[in-house]
Amino acid sequence: MINLNPAIEQKINQFILETQNKFSQDKSATLASYQIEATNITQETQNLRDELNQKLGELTFSDPLPSREELEKQIIAHTDQLVETITLLSTGKSSEIPLDTFSQENDSLVTTITTLFAANANVPNLPKIKEKLTAWQTKVKDTLVEFSTTVELQQKNEYLIAELRDNLSKYSSVDEQFEKLIKEFKDNFAQLQEASVLFKSLDDLINEIQARDEVIKLNQRIDILLEKTKEQVAGFPQELDREVQAELARLIEILGIAQVELMNISKPWDIMQVKSVVDAGEIAIKSLIGKPNIILAQKLRYAARTGLRKTQTGFWTRLAEFRDNLFHSFKIPTKVLIGLVLALPLNWGIMNSLPVKDLLMSLPPINTEGKSNQNTEDKDGNFRLLILILMTGTLGGAVSLLTRLQDFDDPKNQKYDDDLLPLIIGLTKPILGGSFAFFILLILNSNISPLEIRGGTEDNRNGIYLYGLLTMAFVAGFSERLIPDLINQVEKKVTVEASSTGRGLPPAILIAPSSATLALNGIQEFIINPVGNYTITISPPGSGTINQTKTTEKFTYTAPPQGNDGDKITITATSDSGQTAKATVTLTA
Repeated sequence: MINLNPAIEQKINQFILETQNKFSQDKSATLASYQIEATNITQETQNLRDELNQKLGELTFSDPLPSREELEKQIIAHTDQLVETITLLSTGKSSEIPLDTFSQENDSLVTTITTLFAANANVPNLPKIKEKLTAWQTKVKDTLVEFSTTVELQQKNEYLIAELRDNLSKYSSVDEQFEKLIKEFKDNFAQLQEASVLFKSLDDLINEIQARDEVIKLNQRIDILLEKTKEQVAGFPQELDREVQAELARLIEILGIAQVELMNISKPWDIMQVKSVVDAGEIAIKSLIGKPNIILAQKLRYAARTGLRKTQTGFWTRLAEFRDNLFHSFKIPTKVLIGLVLALPLNWGIMNSLPVKDLLMSLPPINTEGKSNQNTEDKDGNFRLLILILMTGTLGGAVSLLTRLQDFDDPKNQKYDDDLLPLIIGLTKPILGGSFAFFILLILNSNISPLEIRGGTEDNRNGIYLYGLLTMAFVAGFSERLIPDLINQVEKKVTVEASSTGRGLPPAILIAPSSATLALNGIQEFIINPVGNYTITISPPGSGTINQTKTTEKFTYTAPPQGNDGDKITITATSDSGQTAKATVTLTA
């Protein structure tokens, strides 16, 4: 027996009251029709009795038939008892005389009268009265059966309502006896008006009570489980594995949330979901006792958390449920692959975003060490070349992941099955490859690079350098060891050079202005900061003149007398330590 909450008690009382009202209405309507029928058959009985008593005076009585006086007394006594019984039944009350006994007495009286009529066959109108008597006999018998059956059924229904009320109030579980009571109740009330609505209310009420019973049992089960866990944890060594501690904490948290959810749910499906959560949590906690099975505990804990979310509502809950389904539906290699597929368009979008594009466009043209007519001075062309290098590094990172995809299916990595880590690895590795390619580009176009791309002939030097640069970009994205080793080498080289000069890292070189627009034969003065020894060169060669090829802080540039509108000329200042700074001059015709 459980303690029903006030809401359920109110629903029980409301259901019983509604049932009683519907039954009373049906009973009143039935008895009203019976009372009319009882009045008719009473009048018919009295008329037939008067007609028989009047006709008896014309008949001759002989043994073994009773005398006229005795027969008249029997007819009057029986019809009076008949009228009283029918009237009593029509009001819904039971007769003290059994129906079978009354029917036998009625049949015996009719048989006596019929025998008397047969002995006086010469008396007129006897066949007509006999026909009335036979019809009356049948009608009385049917009326008694109908009235008596209805009264018994109504009394049984009143008993069933009382029994149902008592059983609902004491309800704990659906046993065979209670199921029999419900079936009998539905069978007896099937003809009641709106019986289907009433039966649905009863089924909903039983389901709700049963759900409340299950909620109480689950709460008790969680309490017992948490108490046992508390006792077991108290006996654990202090140096208990951190993963085991973390799993126990998460499981206890989930069970606590389950208890809170039980206070707010009543649907059987939701309760079964919480039951599955408790089952998974119990097995998971047991798997951490003794020799811990972390992977099993994690799988069960994640299943419990996913099941618990199914009882909750809201956008964020549905979003978390989608994420959970994603984790459960795909194995680790598939998650890595999904991250990889998402990384390629993401990296492309990052590279072409306005802030990144502005930064890349501000970089000096890539030095391909060529003297042929290559469009390295074109900013758009230089940007496309930078994107090509970055995407090559991204491709290298993606290929590196694809070649190691089967390693993610190693059982040792399965503990990350319910983690975001595999997806993040697939998402970030290609982006990291593009970043490594950018680093390769920087050091190969500086004077501190420990790498060198082998040059070709004068005719193919540009192509050799470009393909070498792309190759290094791919290798940088592919190899996980190359860039850290390369960074160490660069760090050592810079440290050694700084130590040898005793001045630390050399400062950055700036030419002001960094860009200028000059007419043909125009003159522009440039200042170099900081002051030092610099060599000044012009590209393309012969595109104007400078007042001095060696300077310490400033120099003057004169534009050529001939040229095309929009031609760009690069002026480079190189320090003794190999650092460079560049300025761009645009000609106007």
